[in-house]
Amino acid sequence: MKLQSHRLGEMSILAGALLWSLFPVVTILSYSTLTPLFTAAIATLFAAPFFALLLTLKGQWPLLLVRRAWKDILLTTFYIGILFYGFMFLGLKTTTAGNAAIMGQMETFFAFLLLGYWLHHERVMPAQLAGGMAMVLGAALILLPKADSWHPGDWLIVLATAFAPLGNKHAQAAREIVSSEVIMFYRSILSGLFLLLLAFVVEPRPELRALSASIGFLAINGFLLLGLSKILWIEGINRITITEATALTSITPLFTLLFAFLFLHERVTVLQIAGFLPIALGVVLLMKKRREFSDPAFSVR
Repeated sequence: MKLQSHRLGEMSILAGALLWSLFPVVTILSYSTLTPLFTAAIATLFAAPFFALLLTLKGQWPLLLVRRAWKDILLTTFYIGILFYGFMFLGLKTTTAGNAAIMGQMETFFAFLLLGYWLHHERVMPAQLAGGMAMVLGAALILLPKADSWHPGDWLIVLATAFAPLGNKHAQAAREIVSSEVIMFYRSILSGLFLLLLAFVVEPRPELRALSASIGFLAINGFLLLGLSKILWIEGINRITITEATALTSITPLFTLLFAFLFLHERVTVLQIAGFLPIALGVVLLMKKRREFSDPAFSVR
């Protein structure tokens, strides 16, 4: 039963990763008429009705009053809803979709560093370590040929990924108490309002025409990418470790590069494609059936 749950967790993460691969492309398309923080705030608030509908269909509104989960929900909102997404949206203004997807793989490194070695939140197995390092190597192979011409946004993307594992740790803890829908409803409302207030302070107000031009991209970002893909993510990390889940999402850049080529006409190089070979190897290592799954010490729950 534990192995079946683990497989379900892997499939949830992979499905969410496929959806999330569209995020840099859709966000950059919306920047033709909107500024980064207004884009982040409106897209995040668009996700709230999606989670409200799920709460209604499942009859879970009373779970919003479970106080034991509030602390972890607030912390995951701070680390992910505000810091991670804030820096991601700002970074995407001054980099390419392909670069953003590649630099986003640094989340794997920070997950191992912060959760495995610093906080000892998760037990790191040799196969996990080898898989994670292979993925980081794959990202490096893609990035290094461009190391002398980094976009400023690349640094913001890396900074964003440093906060994600901490937010995921608290999301995982909150999921032990309440549902994914409760966590994401709170996170969407709180982080969306904060980012909107910040946008009004530091950015010019968008015209109604600009909002209308980007409404489709904002809806996709809100309902599908900040909505459905995040439900899949939280359900996934409730069944497998955060470090493994983060590493599994390393397939995301492959699809992002494809979508960026199709919709943004970004050039894909042979070196970029070659860099995904170590990433593919890492995915195989992480999804390989391991006897450690039967070890109670492996579980984070």
